[in-house]
This record gives sequence, structure tokens and C-alpha cells, in this order.
Amino acid sequence: HPHQQAYFNFLVDRSTPEGLRARYEMLYWATEYREGLEVLLARHPDETLYVDAIRNHRLSLNLAILPAPARERIVLAGEAGRPVDFFIAASRFAASQTRFPSSRLGVLYTRRVVHGNTVLTVKAVDLSRVDEAAAASARAAYHAAAAGEPLFRSAAFDLHLDGRTLTWVIESCRPEDTRQSFLLEVVPADPDDLDDLPVRRPDRGWLGRSFRFGEFGVRFDGRCLAQQALPDFPIRALRVGRWFREAGGWRREATTVDLSAARGT
Repeated sequence: HPHQQAYFNFLVDRSTPEGLRARYEMLYWATEYREGLEVLLARHPDETLYVDAIRNHRLSLNLAILPAPARERIVLAGEAGRPVDFFIAASRFAASQTRFPSSRLGVLYTRRVVHGNTVLTVKAVDLSRVDEAAAASARAAYHAAAAGEPLFRSAAFDLHLDGRTLTWVIESCRPEDTRQSFLLEVVPADPDDLDDLPVRRPDRGWLGRSFRFGEFGVRFDGRCLAQQALPDFPIRALRVGRWFREAGGWRREATTVDLSAARGT
């Protein structure tokens, strides 16, 4: 308790780190969000907390079961015209893509249960809310990326590639930048590599890794920085850009970056 819904019997392979989270939906209703909210309430007992999550409606359900004084101190994304300070990642949709930060930037709290699989990560999007070690880690990541030429440059962001780590950098970070949804699609050199993924879209031939800024990003020193790890199969190309929400629905702005001649892809 309270994670008994994620029980797996002895027939399920538990040998691969985070293997259950990669293959199964685990906690479908994201009940672990409640624990994440309680962690933030305890750490910041006198503040109004601006919070976002992967599935915000799941977060609102968990918020509804908290005591009224706690509910009054939490403002969910979309309810205020300002960027969020905290982001909570749960295991609900991890079967389709990795939903936990690939780096430790801004991570405040992690819960691992169910044979060592991660079911909850709480992070600070605003690094002024975390200790100096986390802020130093973000600054080091920024300086490492900025030292080299970007893989791709647009009016919105610079994209750097170091080994298997992609780093997005926005030098002058506005509040609206932290509310963005970034587009990322990974095109394998060999389409058969998609056969090994837990969930595949054979009709598309690529792996979707799009994300909201709060999932993988932090803001500090007037900048925005986000990092995400690429899968370990050879990659032919990336499609990068942004998603936009409009009255008629979502539209996307995408550019294809050819990696076929890049070393280490």
C-alpha cells in the first residue's frame, strides 16, 4: 500500500532495470501523484505551488482527495497565466515512451517500488527551488552544450548532440517558453529496430519522443535547458520542432535533421 495495483507475479521477468515500467502501464490512474503533491506541500509549507504533470487531469483527480487547505495551495498548469515551478512524472504512460527525466536536473524526489521500478519523480522546473548541486549540474550541462556548434539552430532554440544526449538551449527564456511542447521523432537507420520496442507504430516507422518542457527541462539564469537521451539503436534522422495548441486543435512545426553521416549514431 498504496501501490498494490502494480503487483506482478513471479512469472514476470524482473531482471532488467526499469523493465516493468517499460513494458507495462503499471499504475493506470497515476495514484502516485498524490504522494508527489504531499512531498511538495511538506517541503514548501507556506507557499502557493504551481504544478504540472504528464497527464494533468490525473493530477487533478489526486488533488481532489487531499484536504481542503492543501488543495487551496496548489495551482495546476493551465489555471494560471504563469509558468509552473514543479513537474510530477508518473508511470502511467511509460509503456509508450520514457517519461522520466534522462538526467538528474532539478529532481527533488523519486519513489521506486515494484521490484525497483520507478513510479514517481518530482522535479523543480525553476532551479531556484532546488539545492545548489542541482543548479550546478544544470549549468554544467549548459556550458558543455554551448561549447560546441549546435546540431540544429532555429529562431526558437539551439539543439546540441553529445553522444546519445540531446540538449535544447533557449538563451533568453520567456515564461511562454516553459509552457511549450517540443516535438521529437527518432527515425532509425534500420526500421527493424522498432520491432524491439515495447510499443511500436509500424505505419509510421519512427519513435515518438515529444515532450512538454516541464518533463525534461529546467530554467535558470534567464535560460531554459532541456535534455533527453536517444535510444541506443543506429539513427538515420531526427525530426525536431514544437507543437502548438490552436482553436482547431494541435499543429506542429518540424524540421528534419539528417544524422546518417554523424559519428556515433
